Amino acid sequence: MQDGTYNGWANRETWLVPLWFNPVTMDDVNYLESTLEDDFHEMIGDSCNIYTDMIDFNAIDWDEIRESLDPEDED
Repeated sequence: MQDGTYNGWANRETWLVPLWFNPVTMDDVNYLESTLEDDFHEMIGDSCNIYTDMIDFNAIDWDEIRESLDPEDED
């Protein structure tokens, strides 16, 4: 039986962010969310294409990533 997660994360898209960028603080996550969203939408525009088939940017669970951070690293 599968639990519907991807390597312990909500989904593949969420798992990819810490894998590629290794955010340590809330500021890191906030920066990534803003920057990646801008970059992604600039790259694809309003159309569906190969990039939107490979990753659903809207599926990234930014709150889960924030919750995974070590609070001690915030000091």
